[in-house]
Amino acid sequence: MTGADRDQESSPRPVALRLAAVAVTAAVVGVVVGGGGGFLLSRHLTATAPATVIVRSPTGGGSSSTTSLSSVLASVSPSIVEVVRESASRASPTAANTSDGFVASASGLIVTSAGAVAGASGVEVILPDGSVLSATIAAADPSTGVVVLQVESTALPKPLPFAAGVGLGAAAIAISVPLDGTASLEIGTVSQLGMTALAPDTAAASGSAWIDGVVRTDAPEPPGSSGGPLVNASGQVIGILTGQRMAPEGQGSQVTAFGFALDSMDAAALVNAIATTGSAPQPLGLVSSWVDAAAAAAADLPAGAEIKSVTPGSAAYQAGLRPGDVVTAINGSPLRGLSDPSYPDLADQLQSFGAAADLILSVVRAGVSRQISLTVPSA
Repeated sequence: MTGADRDQESSPRPVALRLAAVAVTAAVVGVVVGGGGGFLLSRHLTATAPATVIVRSPTGGGSSSTTSLSSVLASVSPSIVEVVRESASRASPTAANTSDGFVASASGLIVTSAGAVAGASGVEVILPDGSVLSATIAAADPSTGVVVLQVESTALPKPLPFAAGVGLGAAAIAISVPLDGTASLEIGTVSQLGMTALAPDTAAASGSAWIDGVVRTDAPEPPGSSGGPLVNASGQVIGILTGQRMAPEGQGSQVTAFGFALDSMDAAALVNAIATTGSAPQPLGLVSSWVDAAAAAAADLPAGAEIKSVTPGSAAYQAGLRPGDVVTAINGSPLRGLSDPSYPDLADQLQSFGAAADLILSVVRAGVSRQISLTVPSA
């Protein structure tokens, strides 16, 4: 496949801006589009429209900041690439085998989602200028659905920065540049963090698998957005779009919805490790969810982190952790994630001890307490 396989345009990509109604949550009092009063339920804007988003905060005396959606789009969209899944039956790019990704480092690291490369016999990346690059998978974390690709090029678009964190109610802007070259933008707010959800997984016998660290927003995902960036009003990545329906924990496997993004902090850690050491740390290989005192009493479980799934062969599996275990303490200290939002899930807290750290986990399995030794994996 060559760059000729993709239609090229000399003019800038057309843009469709669709702005959803946004929920008023946490620190955000209001998101107003175009500087007018009230909320816009649905509106299409041209690329030259003076689209702005005003985020008002109840802190700081009701201060507000204004961000131009046009400037966010202009800053982010050039760094979005197309990820092509090659197979024996289909090698040329089509809407069915093409997803988004984004440049995450000048050394050729591209972040995307597991769904973007699922079932591929090979992967290629198409840059905005039509250049086609062969890609290899540099890292994949099945517990979060994040994939990092490696390409070789000295002419990549600028890398997108990762946000240092994200809070409830933060502005969430979903941007996609699908195969037809029409950039799409959706805006909403972050409504939940650190969720555990069932996501489609063709490799799993059940057809789905648990992933954690999931961010939920009310920003509708643009068509073809799987693997693309979810950014804040500063154009910093706060999640990786999935383009898939997921089933949040506790709502039944049949209750599925869109509006989920993968863990950007996990993606940032993988990118940083590869860029600095040349290889990615092995994933812990576990998915968990917090069980607070109220939920523990209702489910007859101890408070802690319930293990939802463990990847065979992973560090967690080799240590002896299994689905259904409840981790109640690390090195004798209670888990901080139950009260500290800095740790959306157990894996985040375990990894905070650093690579190669030797930990003793207090675990309850089927009502019996035990100690399990686990070493945080390194590259």
